[in-house]
Amino acid sequence: MVTVSKNLVNYVNNPAAIGSFSASSTSTKSYIDKNLKEKEAKKENNHIYKKDTLLDDTISEKMRVNWEKTKDIPLKHFPRGLGGAQDYTFFEFLQTAKFPYYVGGPILAALFYAGVNKNNFQAAKAAKTVAKHMALGVALYYVGAAIAKGIVNKTVKWTRGIDLNQPYARAIPTSTNQTGVFRKDTEYHKVFESADFTRWDLLYNHDGKTPAEINERYSKIAKRYGIKEDASDVDSTVKPLIKKTIIMARAWQYALTACYVALGIGLANQNPWNKESLAGFKRTVKDGIFGKGYNIKDRLHNAKIAVYDYALKPLGRSFESFWKGHNKASSIAGKTVIGLTGLATLTAISLLIGKTSGRGHKIVNKDGQNNEVQK
Repeated sequence: MVTVSKNLVNYVNNPAAIGSFSASSTSTKSYIDKNLKEKEAKKENNHIYKKDTLLDDTISEKMRVNWEKTKDIPLKHFPRGLGGAQDYTFFEFLQTAKFPYYVGGPILAALFYAGVNKNNFQAAKAAKTVAKHMALGVALYYVGAAIAKGIVNKTVKWTRGIDLNQPYARAIPTSTNQTGVFRKDTEYHKVFESADFTRWDLLYNHDGKTPAEINERYSKIAKRYGIKEDASDVDSTVKPLIKKTIIMARAWQYALTACYVALGIGLANQNPWNKESLAGFKRTVKDGIFGKGYNIKDRLHNAKIAVYDYALKPLGRSFESFWKGHNKASSIAGKTVIGLTGLATLTAISLLIGKTSGRGHKIVNKDGQNNEVQK
Protein backbone atom coordinates (compact mmCIF):
# COMPACT_ATOMS: atom_id res chain seq x y z
CA MET A 1 0.00 0.00 0.00
CA VAL A 2 1.24 3.45 -0.86
CA THR A 3 1.00 6.07 1.86
CA VAL A 4 0.31 9.59 0.62
CA SER A 5 1.52 12.62 2.52
CA LYS A 6 -1.23 14.50 4.27
CA ASN A 7 0.22 17.78 3.02
CA LEU A 8 0.11 16.54 -0.59
CA VAL A 9 -3.60 15.63 -0.22
CA ASN A 10 -4.32 19.11 1.09
CA TYR A 11 -2.48 20.67 -1.86
CA VAL A 12 -4.56 18.63 -4.34
CA ASN A 13 -7.89 19.40 -2.64
CA ASN A 14 -6.98 23.04 -2.00
CA PRO A 15 -4.63 24.58 -4.64
CA ALA A 16 -4.55 27.84 -2.71
CA ALA A 17 -2.57 26.05 -0.05
CA ILE A 18 0.43 25.95 -2.39
CA GLY A 19 1.13 29.59 -1.69
CA SER A 20 1.07 29.02 2.04
CA PHE A 21 3.42 26.04 1.59
CA SER A 22 5.89 28.28 -0.27
CA ALA A 23 5.73 30.84 2.48
CA SER A 24 6.21 28.12 5.06
CA SER A 25 9.19 26.72 3.13
CA THR A 26 10.75 30.18 2.92
CA SER A 27 10.22 30.68 6.64
CA THR A 28 11.72 27.26 7.39
CA LYS A 29 14.73 28.00 5.16
CA SER A 30 15.23 31.34 6.87
CA TYR A 31 15.08 29.62 10.26
CA ILE A 32 17.62 27.00 9.19
CA ASP A 33 19.96 29.66 7.74
CA LYS A 34 19.70 31.62 10.97
CA ASN A 35 20.59 28.56 13.03
CA LEU A 36 23.53 27.78 10.77
CA LYS A 37 24.83 31.33 11.10
CA GLU A 38 24.47 31.14 14.88
CA LYS A 39 26.39 27.85 14.92
CA GLU A 40 29.14 29.35 12.76
CA ALA A 41 29.33 32.38 15.06
CA LYS A 42 29.53 30.03 18.05
CA LYS A 43 32.38 28.16 16.38
CA GLU A 44 34.16 31.47 15.78
CA ASN A 45 33.74 32.36 19.45
CA ASN A 46 35.20 28.96 20.35
CA HIS A 47 38.24 29.84 18.24
CA ILE A 48 37.53 27.43 15.37
CA TYR A 49 38.24 29.26 12.15
CA LYS A 50 37.26 28.41 8.58
CA LYS A 51 39.72 30.87 7.06
CA ASP A 52 42.87 32.72 8.07
CA THR A 53 41.72 35.46 10.44
CA LEU A 54 43.42 38.60 11.77
CA LEU A 55 42.93 38.62 15.55
CA ASP A 56 42.40 41.56 17.88
CA ASP A 57 45.52 43.47 18.84
CA THR A 58 44.76 43.43 22.56
CA ILE A 59 46.67 42.22 25.61
CA SER A 60 43.95 39.73 26.56
CA GLU A 61 43.86 38.22 23.07
CA LYS A 62 47.65 37.93 22.94
CA MET A 63 47.66 36.24 26.35
CA ARG A 64 45.05 33.77 25.13
CA VAL A 65 47.04 33.04 21.96
CA ASN A 66 50.28 32.57 23.91
CA TRP A 67 48.52 30.22 26.32
CA GLU A 68 47.07 28.20 23.42
CA LYS A 69 50.48 27.97 21.72
CA THR A 70 52.21 26.91 24.95
CA LYS A 71 49.52 24.36 25.78
CA ASP A 72 49.69 22.85 22.29
CA ILE A 73 53.42 22.02 22.64
CA PRO A 74 52.95 19.01 24.98
CA LEU A 75 49.35 18.21 24.05
CA LYS A 76 49.48 18.38 20.25
CA HIS A 77 52.86 19.06 18.66
CA PHE A 78 54.86 16.49 20.64
CA PRO A 79 52.35 13.63 20.18
CA ARG A 80 51.95 14.46 16.49
CA GLY A 81 55.71 14.54 15.93
CA LEU A 82 56.43 11.40 17.94
CA GLY A 83 53.61 9.65 16.12
CA GLY A 84 54.93 10.61 12.70
CA ALA A 85 51.97 12.73 11.59
CA GLN A 86 52.06 13.13 7.82
CA ASP A 87 50.84 16.73 8.04
CA TYR A 88 53.44 17.75 10.67
CA THR A 89 54.67 21.25 9.76
CA PHE A 90 57.88 23.23 10.21
CA PHE A 91 55.95 25.58 12.50
CA GLU A 92 55.25 22.66 14.83
CA PHE A 93 58.92 21.70 14.77
CA LEU A 94 59.86 25.23 15.88
CA GLN A 95 57.24 25.13 18.63
CA THR A 96 58.48 21.74 19.86
CA ALA A 97 62.06 23.06 19.91
CA LYS A 98 60.98 25.64 22.54
CA PHE A 99 60.25 22.92 25.10
CA PRO A 100 63.90 22.46 26.24
CA TYR A 101 64.19 26.26 26.45
CA TYR A 102 61.28 26.41 28.90
CA VAL A 103 62.24 23.46 31.13
CA GLY A 104 66.05 23.34 30.82
CA GLY A 105 66.81 26.22 33.19
CA PRO A 106 64.54 25.14 36.08
CA ILE A 107 65.81 21.55 35.81
CA LEU A 108 69.42 22.75 35.95
CA ALA A 109 68.73 24.74 39.11
CA ALA A 110 66.84 21.82 40.68
CA LEU A 111 69.80 19.49 40.14
CA PHE A 112 71.81 21.42 42.75
CA TYR A 113 69.11 20.70 45.35
CA ALA A 114 69.10 17.03 44.36
CA GLY A 115 72.79 16.73 45.20
CA VAL A 116 72.60 18.33 48.64
CA ASN A 117 74.53 16.35 51.26
CA LYS A 118 72.39 16.57 54.40
CA ASN A 119 75.14 15.08 56.55
CA ASN A 120 77.39 18.08 55.90
CA PHE A 121 75.72 21.31 57.03
CA GLN A 122 78.21 23.66 55.36
CA ALA A 123 78.09 21.78 52.06
CA ALA A 124 74.28 21.68 52.16
CA LYS A 125 74.09 25.40 52.87
CA ALA A 126 76.51 26.22 50.05
CA ALA A 127 74.63 24.00 47.61
CA LYS A 128 71.31 25.63 48.52
CA THR A 129 72.80 29.10 48.09
CA VAL A 130 74.11 28.20 44.64
CA ALA A 131 70.77 26.66 43.71
CA LYS A 132 68.89 29.80 44.81
CA HIS A 133 71.18 32.03 42.76
CA MET A 134 70.80 29.73 39.77
CA ALA A 135 67.01 29.74 40.12
CA LEU A 136 67.06 33.53 40.30
CA GLY A 137 69.43 33.63 37.32
CA VAL A 138 67.00 31.50 35.30
CA ALA A 139 64.13 33.82 36.23
CA LEU A 140 66.11 36.94 35.31
CA TYR A 141 67.21 35.21 32.09
CA TYR A 142 63.59 34.99 30.95
CA VAL A 143 62.85 38.49 32.25
CA GLY A 144 65.85 39.90 30.38
CA ALA A 145 64.79 38.24 27.12
CA ALA A 146 61.26 39.60 27.56
CA ILE A 147 62.55 43.13 28.28
CA ALA A 148 64.81 43.09 25.20
CA LYS A 149 61.99 42.01 22.92
CA GLY A 150 59.58 44.41 24.59
CA ILE A 151 61.86 47.42 24.01
CA VAL A 152 62.11 46.68 20.29
CA ASN A 153 58.41 45.89 19.96
CA LYS A 154 57.32 49.09 21.69
CA THR A 155 59.75 51.22 19.69
CA VAL A 156 58.46 49.84 16.38
CA LYS A 157 54.82 50.05 17.43
CA TRP A 158 54.98 53.61 18.74
CA THR A 159 57.03 55.00 15.87
CA ARG A 160 55.87 52.94 12.86
CA GLY A 161 52.46 51.64 13.89
CA ILE A 162 53.56 48.01 13.46
CA ASP A 163 52.97 45.45 16.18
CA LEU A 164 55.46 42.62 15.70
CA ASN A 165 53.27 40.48 17.96
CA GLN A 166 50.06 41.04 16.00
CA PRO A 167 48.49 37.54 15.97
CA TYR A 168 46.44 35.79 13.35
CA ALA A 169 44.80 32.39 13.24
CA ARG A 170 45.70 30.08 10.40
CA ALA A 171 42.84 27.71 9.64
CA ILE A 172 43.93 24.13 8.95
CA PRO A 173 41.63 22.22 6.56
CA THR A 174 40.26 19.17 8.36
CA SER A 175 40.63 17.13 5.18
CA THR A 176 44.42 17.15 5.65
CA ASN A 177 44.25 15.85 9.22
CA GLN A 178 45.13 12.17 9.44
CA THR A 179 46.28 12.21 13.06
CA GLY A 180 43.25 11.02 15.01
CA VAL A 181 42.86 12.38 18.51
CA PHE A 182 45.87 14.72 18.15
CA ARG A 183 44.62 16.46 15.02
CA LYS A 184 44.72 20.24 14.84
CA ASP A 185 42.44 22.79 13.21
CA THR A 186 44.25 26.05 14.02
CA GLU A 187 47.79 27.41 14.12
CA TYR A 188 48.53 30.78 15.70
CA HIS A 189 51.12 32.88 13.90
CA LYS A 190 52.24 36.51 13.80
CA VAL A 191 51.36 38.77 10.89
CA PHE A 192 54.90 40.20 10.82
CA GLU A 193 56.59 36.88 11.61
CA SER A 194 59.45 37.59 9.20
CA ALA A 195 60.19 39.55 6.05
CA ASP A 196 59.49 36.46 3.91
CA PHE A 197 56.30 35.32 5.65
CA THR A 198 54.48 38.60 6.26
CA ARG A 199 50.74 38.22 5.70
CA TRP A 200 50.20 41.28 3.53
CA ASP A 201 46.76 40.01 2.48
CA LEU A 202 45.40 40.24 6.03
CA LEU A 203 46.30 43.93 6.22
CA TYR A 204 43.89 44.86 3.42
CA ASN A 205 40.31 45.86 4.15
CA HIS A 206 38.52 43.30 1.99
CA ASP A 207 35.16 44.95 2.64
CA GLY A 208 36.33 48.22 1.08
CA LYS A 209 34.90 49.34 -2.25
CA THR A 210 37.51 51.91 -3.25
CA PRO A 211 41.34 51.76 -3.28
CA ALA A 212 41.42 54.24 -0.39
CA GLU A 213 39.13 52.01 1.70
CA ILE A 214 40.97 48.81 0.78
CA ASN A 215 44.38 50.35 1.65
CA GLU A 216 43.09 52.05 4.80
CA ARG A 217 45.46 50.20 7.16
CA TYR A 218 48.44 50.72 4.82
CA SER A 219 47.67 54.46 4.67
CA LYS A 220 47.74 54.70 8.47
CA ILE A 221 51.07 52.87 8.59
CA ALA A 222 52.45 55.09 5.81
CA LYS A 223 51.73 58.21 7.89
CA ARG A 224 53.87 56.81 10.71
CA TYR A 225 56.72 56.33 8.25
CA GLY A 226 56.47 59.96 7.12
CA ILE A 227 54.84 59.18 3.76
CA LYS A 228 52.14 61.55 2.60
CA GLU A 229 48.59 60.31 2.29
CA ASP A 230 48.40 61.16 -1.39
CA ALA A 231 51.33 58.90 -2.30
CA SER A 232 50.23 56.73 -5.20
CA ASP A 233 50.02 52.99 -4.66
CA VAL A 234 50.56 53.37 -0.92
CA ASP A 235 50.64 49.64 -0.14
CA SER A 236 53.43 48.93 -2.64
CA THR A 237 55.31 51.98 -1.42
CA VAL A 238 55.25 51.11 2.26
CA LYS A 239 55.87 47.32 2.01
CA PRO A 240 59.67 47.61 1.46
CA LEU A 241 59.93 49.87 4.51
CA ILE A 242 57.94 47.39 6.60
CA LYS A 243 60.25 44.58 5.44
CA LYS A 244 63.30 46.59 6.43
CA THR A 245 61.74 47.31 9.82
CA ILE A 246 61.00 43.63 10.44
CA ILE A 247 64.56 42.61 9.53
CA MET A 248 66.16 45.26 11.75
CA ALA A 249 63.74 44.66 14.62
CA ARG A 250 64.21 40.89 14.72
CA ALA A 251 68.00 41.25 14.57
CA TRP A 252 68.04 43.82 17.37
CA GLN A 253 65.77 41.65 19.48
CA TYR A 254 68.38 38.89 19.52
CA ALA A 255 71.25 41.34 20.00
CA LEU A 256 69.59 43.03 22.99
CA THR A 257 68.56 39.66 24.41
CA ALA A 258 72.23 38.70 24.71
CA CYS A 259 72.94 41.94 26.59
CA TYR A 260 69.98 41.75 28.96
CA VAL A 261 70.49 38.07 29.68
CA ALA A 262 74.13 38.75 30.65
CA LEU A 263 72.93 41.63 32.83
CA GLY A 264 70.28 39.45 34.50
CA ILE A 265 72.70 36.64 35.29
CA GLY A 266 75.20 39.15 36.67
CA LEU A 267 72.57 40.73 38.92
CA ALA A 268 71.39 37.32 40.13
CA ASN A 269 74.83 36.53 41.59
CA GLN A 270 75.07 39.61 43.82
CA ASN A 271 75.04 39.52 47.63
CA PRO A 272 71.85 41.59 48.23
CA TRP A 273 69.80 38.54 47.25
CA ASN A 274 71.32 36.56 50.13
CA LYS A 275 69.70 38.71 52.82
CA GLU A 276 66.48 36.73 53.18
CA SER A 277 65.17 38.13 49.90
CA LEU A 278 64.29 34.83 48.25
CA ALA A 279 63.08 33.21 51.48
CA GLY A 280 61.05 36.30 52.41
CA PHE A 281 59.50 36.50 48.96
CA LYS A 282 58.54 32.82 49.08
CA ARG A 283 57.14 33.10 52.61
CA THR A 284 55.12 36.23 51.80
CA VAL A 285 53.65 34.75 48.63
CA LYS A 286 52.84 31.38 50.21
CA ASP A 287 51.43 32.60 53.54
CA GLY A 288 50.53 36.26 53.01
CA ILE A 289 48.95 36.07 49.55
CA PHE A 290 47.69 32.52 49.14
CA GLY A 291 47.43 31.65 52.84
CA LYS A 292 44.20 31.33 54.81
CA GLY A 293 42.62 33.97 57.03
CA TYR A 294 43.42 37.10 55.00
CA ASN A 295 40.97 39.46 53.33
CA ILE A 296 41.55 40.94 49.88
CA LYS A 297 42.99 44.18 51.27
CA ASP A 298 45.60 42.32 53.32
CA ARG A 299 46.49 40.06 50.39
CA LEU A 300 47.06 43.08 48.14
CA HIS A 301 49.21 44.69 50.85
CA ASN A 302 51.28 41.50 51.15
CA ALA A 303 51.64 41.36 47.37
CA LYS A 304 53.02 44.90 47.46
CA ILE A 305 55.51 43.85 50.15
CA ALA A 306 56.58 40.81 48.13
CA VAL A 307 57.21 42.88 45.01
CA TYR A 308 58.72 46.00 46.57
CA ASP A 309 60.63 44.71 49.63
CA TYR A 310 61.75 41.33 48.33
CA ALA A 311 62.15 41.98 44.59
CA LEU A 312 62.58 45.64 43.60
CA LYS A 313 64.73 46.70 46.56
CA PRO A 314 67.23 43.81 46.23
CA LEU A 315 67.26 44.37 42.46
CA GLY A 316 68.24 48.02 42.97
CA ARG A 317 70.94 47.10 45.49
CA SER A 318 72.24 44.38 43.18
CA PHE A 319 72.73 47.00 40.44
CA GLU A 320 74.88 49.01 42.84
CA SER A 321 76.77 45.91 43.95
CA PHE A 322 77.32 44.75 40.36
CA TRP A 323 78.58 48.20 39.36
CA LYS A 324 81.04 48.49 42.27
CA GLY A 325 82.11 44.84 42.23
CA HIS A 326 83.92 42.86 44.92
CA ASN A 327 87.34 43.55 43.42
CA LYS A 328 88.87 45.36 40.48
CA ALA A 329 88.10 42.60 37.96
CA SER A 330 84.46 42.22 38.98
CA SER A 331 84.08 46.02 39.02
CA ILE A 332 85.31 46.26 35.42
CA ALA A 333 83.05 43.36 34.39
CA GLY A 334 79.98 44.91 36.05
CA LYS A 335 80.54 48.36 34.56
CA THR A 336 81.16 46.83 31.13
CA VAL A 337 77.96 44.73 31.11
CA ILE A 338 75.77 47.53 32.44
CA GLY A 339 77.33 50.11 30.09
CA LEU A 340 77.08 47.91 26.99
CA THR A 341 73.44 47.06 27.78
CA GLY A 342 72.51 50.73 28.07
CA LEU A 343 74.50 51.69 24.96
CA ALA A 344 73.03 48.84 22.93
CA THR A 345 69.50 49.84 23.95
CA LEU A 346 69.99 53.47 22.90
CA THR A 347 71.64 52.38 19.63
CA ALA A 348 68.77 50.01 18.83
CA ILE A 349 66.11 52.65 19.43
CA SER A 350 67.92 55.37 17.46
CA LEU A 351 68.67 53.12 14.47
CA LEU A 352 65.16 51.69 14.35
CA ILE A 353 63.73 55.20 14.28
CA GLY A 354 66.28 56.71 11.88
CA LYS A 355 66.93 53.90 9.40
CA THR A 356 63.29 52.93 8.86
CA SER A 357 61.95 56.41 8.16
CA GLY A 358 60.25 56.88 4.79
CA ARG A 359 61.43 60.46 4.38
CA GLY A 360 63.96 60.81 1.60
CA HIS A 361 64.14 57.09 0.80
CA LYS A 362 63.84 55.71 -2.71
CA ILE A 363 61.83 52.55 -3.14
CA VAL A 364 62.62 50.23 -6.06
CA ASN A 365 59.54 48.36 -7.26
CA LYS A 366 59.58 44.92 -8.89
CA ASP A 367 59.15 46.47 -12.33
CA GLY A 368 62.45 48.31 -11.87
CA GLN A 369 60.94 51.81 -11.64
CA ASN A 370 62.01 54.11 -8.84
CA ASN A 371 59.31 55.65 -6.68
CA GLU A 372 60.67 58.40 -4.47
CA VAL A 373 58.81 58.53 -1.21
CA GLN A 374 57.38 62.02 -0.73
CA LYS A 375 58.44 64.12 2.22
